[in-house]
Amino acid sequence: MTDDDTPAAPVTKPDDGSMPHAGVITWRDGNVPFSPHFGDVYYSPNNGLAETGYVFLEGNNLPTAWQGRENFTIGETGFGTGLNFLAAWRAWSQDPHQSKRLHFVSVEKYPLSRNDMIRAHKNWPDLSEFSKQLGDIWPTETMLPGIHRFILGKGAVSLTLLIGDAITCWSGYDGSIDCWFLDGFAPARNPDMWHASLFSEIAAASSTKGATLATFSAARIVRDGLESAGFTVSKRKGFEFKRDMITAMLPAKEPQSEGSTRFHFTHDPWFNLPKNSSTKSVAVIGGGMAGAACADALRNRGCHVTIFEKRDQLANAASGNPIGMIEPYFTADDAIMGRFFEAGFRFSHRKIKRLSDDGLIEAGFCGVLDLATSARKQERQDGLLARLADHPDLIQAMSRDEASACFGLPVPMGGVFYPSAGWVSPPSFVRALTNGIKCHLSSTITDIADTHAGKTLISSDGREFGPYDAVIIAGATETSMLSQTRWLDDQLIPVRGQISYCPETVISELYVSANIQCVLSYKGHITPARNGMHVFGATFLRDDEQTDLRDTDHAHNVAQLGKVFPKIAESLSSKSLDGRAALRTTTQDHLPVIGPAPDFEQYLSAYPDLDKGKKGARYINAPYHKDVYICTGFGARGLIGAPLAAEILASEICDMPLPLEKSLMDAVHPARFIVRGLKRRQITA
Repeated sequence: MTDDDTPAAPVTKPDDGSMPHAGVITWRDGNVPFSPHFGDVYYSPNNGLAETGYVFLEGNNLPTAWQGRENFTIGETGFGTGLNFLAAWRAWSQDPHQSKRLHFVSVEKYPLSRNDMIRAHKNWPDLSEFSKQLGDIWPTETMLPGIHRFILGKGAVSLTLLIGDAITCWSGYDGSIDCWFLDGFAPARNPDMWHASLFSEIAAASSTKGATLATFSAARIVRDGLESAGFTVSKRKGFEFKRDMITAMLPAKEPQSEGSTRFHFTHDPWFNLPKNSSTKSVAVIGGGMAGAACADALRNRGCHVTIFEKRDQLANAASGNPIGMIEPYFTADDAIMGRFFEAGFRFSHRKIKRLSDDGLIEAGFCGVLDLATSARKQERQDGLLARLADHPDLIQAMSRDEASACFGLPVPMGGVFYPSAGWVSPPSFVRALTNGIKCHLSSTITDIADTHAGKTLISSDGREFGPYDAVIIAGATETSMLSQTRWLDDQLIPVRGQISYCPETVISELYVSANIQCVLSYKGHITPARNGMHVFGATFLRDDEQTDLRDTDHAHNVAQLGKVFPKIAESLSSKSLDGRAALRTTTQDHLPVIGPAPDFEQYLSAYPDLDKGKKGARYINAPYHKDVYICTGFGARGLIGAPLAAEILASEICDMPLPLEKSLMDAVHPARFIVRGLKRRQITA
């Protein structure tokens, strides 16, 4: 970036005199990205890598600072081309005394496209080993605002990108950052970022054990802002021709005394997460999608994991369906549910695509065509298209003729097409996630007991397992059977779903030119043929816990299909159909339950007057069942919710940076039902 003491180059404007859009880049000196809006290059074409090493690595005493640590987290204010991340990753990988895991959390308001990222990396052949890995996982589709989590370095390195304004992003994120790379276009060129509130948010997101900081800038606004936020600021000789740069240190926060464990009403202590010590062994109750994803995420963090499944095989419930639709859940506004499942789809898509490319699971990213089957659905799709009008890589409007050509059969109406969506075989996904993980099948866990050595699990036949450092309850109906989570019985809703099978020959005989190429979604869905069979359905019956195959459910699925393909439905109505029925679990607010298990009675005692809304009230920290966690309630969206949920829990259990902002973490927190009930006076102490 340009030095603060150097006059800013004139900003290039288009011929019409308007300011260039901040996300637009041009190229200089071959492969050096330049921002016309900010009038600056992203890095020095001659010595950008050396500057990163001097300013950010040496300025934060790296690699010494991460040596001997379990986890080490770097925070950054401007990801740009990823040069700082790649340089830090290389230094970490080459250090024989490296921390066990490296986490890099960065903000970027205008992320580069994949092609631009790859082009920018050509200037750093010394980083090619790392830049290739980053380029391989960098999304080809638009990176919408929100948090994007990437796993690199065989699981030992995580990159968490916060897409949006730096101040806003850091204000909603608890990063526990150990050191900071305060980067971005210089204050003279980008004053909106270098605001006083940025420094206070950086301090708030820092580790309680203290943090260091380094920046190329020595501007007064930076010095004053850091000092006001509690940093001790020092000047250092700047890189090459730059006169000065800043390093800073934030002291450790004083250990909490007994009295300081109380929080003001506005601090929402009921959602504060427990701080864990070293967790080495974890038991996961439930061998479906959620349990498998949790086991995989924890194994990737070096934990010893054991799965307990009450049936005689894994993926026995809805996770056992032969094929499932993986489709983004976009909303026309900034609704919490849409934001969570958007993030979930991104995370699942990357994971499934990687496993599919490696030949470990069966999946196809053929796209999903969603028909506008009603005026209400048309209105919703119009809202999505208005919000995402400039992102055809995410969503495309299609007329009836375009939709027919896309699907491979004539359809009665148009709709929208999600090109990055598709299908996956859930059983193959579960097998890939649990490969090599110890499993106890036909083991119904009825109790989680505390012992001096940890958690002991007791099965219905009296067997004892353990001890374990932590337990995740990732089943469906099992959740309300355990004493720690029995209170959730009123919040979890069992939902029966039955799918039907349609032989491929039925359609090929009716339509000679049939060539079904993608998944079709209507008031149901039908998939491309796999193993000679199309899957269509499904029913969604609340409070029905039976899994018998029913002709009435097949008739329902055929009737829904008939609204789109009457000839196919007529042919199927005279046949005896096969299919599969399974249970899902959903919640009243349609969001999953992810997080530490609240101690219900203790919550009632701790927060008896939340309905009063007293701003001056002070409450104790959240009371939990120690080292017990919950992961359930995904309904029909397990494929796009469970992998992200597992990443959340593994990050909580292993005390690592979280993959979501606080507002979303609170929205899926198990205690939300208790807090909501107390505030509405539906629950009383």
